[in-house]
Amino acid sequence: MPYAPKTRAHLRLLGWSACLAVLMTWGLTSGCNRGHYRQQADREVQCLIESGSTDPRWPLDDYRVDPDRRSRFYDPYCADCPPMPLDDPTSHQLMRCVDGKKGYKHWDKYGQTGTVENPDWTAYLPLDEDGTLVLDRTAAMQTALLHSRDYQSEVEDLYLSALDVTFERFQFDTQFFGGSDSFFRTFGPLAGEATSSNRFGNDSFISLRKQFATGSELLVGVANSVVWEFSGTDGYRVTTPITLGFVQPLLRAAGRAVVLEDLTQSERDLLANIRQMERFRRGFYAGIVAGRAGVQGPNPGNVRIPSVSGGFSSSAGGFLNLLESQVRIRNLEANVAGNQDSLYQMEALFDANRVSPRSQVELIRQSLYDSQSDLLSERARYQASLDEYKVRLGLPPDLKIRIEDPLLDQFNLIDPELTETQTAMNELLQVFRDDRANPNLSVDWYDQLPIARQICMAQLSTVEQDISRLQQALPDRIATLTMLASRDEAKTGQIDPAIFDTDFLRERLAQLQTDYGELRVRLEATLDRIAAIEAARAAMPGNARAIDADARDDLEDRFTDLYDELLELSLLEAKARLDTVTLIPIELSAEEAFEIARRNRRDWMNARAALVDQWRLIEVAANDLKSDLDVIVDGRVDPLSNELFGGSTHNTTGSLRVGVEFDAPLTRLAERNNYRRTLLNFQQSRRAYYAFEDTIQQSLRDAVRVIRLSQIDFEVRRAAVFVAIARVDMTRLQLTEPPEKDRNSVGATTARDVNEALQALLRAQNNFLAIWVDYEAQRLNLDLDLGTMELDNQGLWIDPGPTFGTDMMGPPQAEPLPPGVVPAPVPPMAGPAPLVPVPLPPVAEPVNVAQQPRSVQSQRW
Repeated sequence: MPYAPKTRAHLRLLGWSACLAVLMTWGLTSGCNRGHYRQQADREVQCLIESGSTDPRWPLDDYRVDPDRRSRFYDPYCADCPPMPLDDPTSHQLMRCVDGKKGYKHWDKYGQTGTVENPDWTAYLPLDEDGTLVLDRTAAMQTALLHSRDYQSEVEDLYLSALDVTFERFQFDTQFFGGSDSFFRTFGPLAGEATSSNRFGNDSFISLRKQFATGSELLVGVANSVVWEFSGTDGYRVTTPITLGFVQPLLRAAGRAVVLEDLTQSERDLLANIRQMERFRRGFYAGIVAGRAGVQGPNPGNVRIPSVSGGFSSSAGGFLNLLESQVRIRNLEANVAGNQDSLYQMEALFDANRVSPRSQVELIRQSLYDSQSDLLSERARYQASLDEYKVRLGLPPDLKIRIEDPLLDQFNLIDPELTETQTAMNELLQVFRDDRANPNLSVDWYDQLPIARQICMAQLSTVEQDISRLQQALPDRIATLTMLASRDEAKTGQIDPAIFDTDFLRERLAQLQTDYGELRVRLEATLDRIAAIEAARAAMPGNARAIDADARDDLEDRFTDLYDELLELSLLEAKARLDTVTLIPIELSAEEAFEIARRNRRDWMNARAALVDQWRLIEVAANDLKSDLDVIVDGRVDPLSNELFGGSTHNTTGSLRVGVEFDAPLTRLAERNNYRRTLLNFQQSRRAYYAFEDTIQQSLRDAVRVIRLSQIDFEVRRAAVFVAIARVDMTRLQLTEPPEKDRNSVGATTARDVNEALQALLRAQNNFLAIWVDYEAQRLNLDLDLGTMELDNQGLWIDPGPTFGTDMMGPPQAEPLPPGVVPAPVPPMAGPAPLVPVPLPPVAEPVNVAQQPRSVQSQRW
């Protein structure tokens, strides 16, 4: 039976309404794609961080949470739909079937990947032709910024802190909500109806919510309901109710202090985390270069009074430690070479019956083996430290890395090329000494004589340049010694005053210039004599250039002289370079350091803010103790229409309710406990704050003390190296001086003296080096702890140079109070309670415990 026109119209309306409901439901439930929400969050966070880092004291420039594509942890896949990483096979079965139930079968819809790191990250490494990554301090820091997992985690923690702010700001935005539902219902006679009926209904609604800073809340909603009846007259009805709700608290949960608390706290936390991120960036540099640890980064939760981990570290780590290890290895290599040369000379003296007993030779041999073992161990320790450093940078330990930086080249007291020249001369001497039976074996060495002469002349020029650099450094050295001589530590008489004597320094320079001039004349004469022998040989016919015994002995003597003169030249070079090394001056008191840190440290600013945050919670907790007193306004309008689109409206109804709702504070146990807990938390925060200050003061006092000690100890260690060089010079001369008429052997303790002198020189060099390296780490850490450390746009430290507390203090500063705030008066302290004498118990007679039973003895213990 065909439908009546009225029924067809109803069905068309039913179809349109159903389509509208389906479209609204799809639009509201599906929303935007994942990428839209991610990018929206990134934009809001970026805006928040940029606006919060406008202060020049914490300029967080170029912040971004997404890794650089050159980074090892860069993800080249879709950020919103990443592929599934490689899973454990046994565990993966539980994703397919768990407890006998089929699992989700589309886990691999985004694909799978067999790697968790960027597969192309090694292509961006600046490797040399050997596939080695060469690192100096700049390259090490840039590598760490790209690949360090710890640094990226701190960047992401700052992002999370900004996300909290976006949510709290959203709470006070006008928020819209909407939805729709469609249902077909059928009713039978048992449902209370006279006859069975069928209904189709569609309900759609939209509402807005607004939270105000005073605590009031407004809620407005509009709904539309359409119901079709498929029984009787097949009619329909449309209702569009409008609701209004407004609540204004007057006591509990009212007031800006309470309502704005979460928003205020999140904004203050973001500011604190921006400052903490800036401090972490500086601490991160100190960690990579000098091994500094314990500098806290951003905290996504509530920022509390930060802790100062440990005390002041006086030893260097990180990149500086690797450089120091390289110099230690070179010192050990020089020690091995010295022992080898001493052993050769002792064996030659023993063969010439000038050394007795044989144990002197074996003593030098044992020292050589010990130094070789120490060299192997130091190289192994260096490789282990290098692997650990790679992991700290975020690199795999099997990556080939070479550490190269000119920072410690000044501690090569003997130029490596001069050492190589000495080694070459020693090898040539061995050829002449060991091949006497067959003179023709050493003929080929004549071809290297012109090259050796050029090298020796170049070494003379190098030493001359070293002496010139010492002359240029002389004013700074004199200023440093004058400053140290005025210290109380130097005036006690417990330190040799000659160490700080500037006249003695000038005398050393004058003597050094004199010795160099005399040595240059002798060495050039030796080279000329060797050149004359070589020229005479070159003038011979090609088939008559064999060396006779006299010429061979003469040449051997000349090379022996040359070797001794090169050794003397190396000692002069060591003295010149040793006196050239300086420390960058630092002169400030512990009180000045504490005041500078109080003004500049970002974590100190955060500590003050965290204490106030805890104080603010007292007001919030106290508000919960009040009564509930709310003004409530709500209403509803229900217009009823007999047509779906347009038409007249009738049967409109409505209601309005206005009143006051009161709840007496009869049960406030939980609120009372929370209030008391907040008061105690504030007192704990007060104690934590001045403990924070005390720890900083202790650390700075320790830092100043260690720095002042290092400055004096550096000069003492320098003097020790001078003495050690002189000892090596004197003991090795004993091996080369000609025998006296009444004595044809060296002293009975010569081997021991040579051994002890070489070991003393090694220790003195390493100690001198360690003081300088640790002092550089102390300078870097002090700049960080004072809060004055600055970085350039590449994240590298801007070295402040000489540091004087009087220049950094400036005019005295006072913490200003907000406008209109009067400092709270300090309540008068109650007088001390009178002391009440407490009667002491009578002194008992001494008891002999040994005579007591065992049970009594046990009770006494």
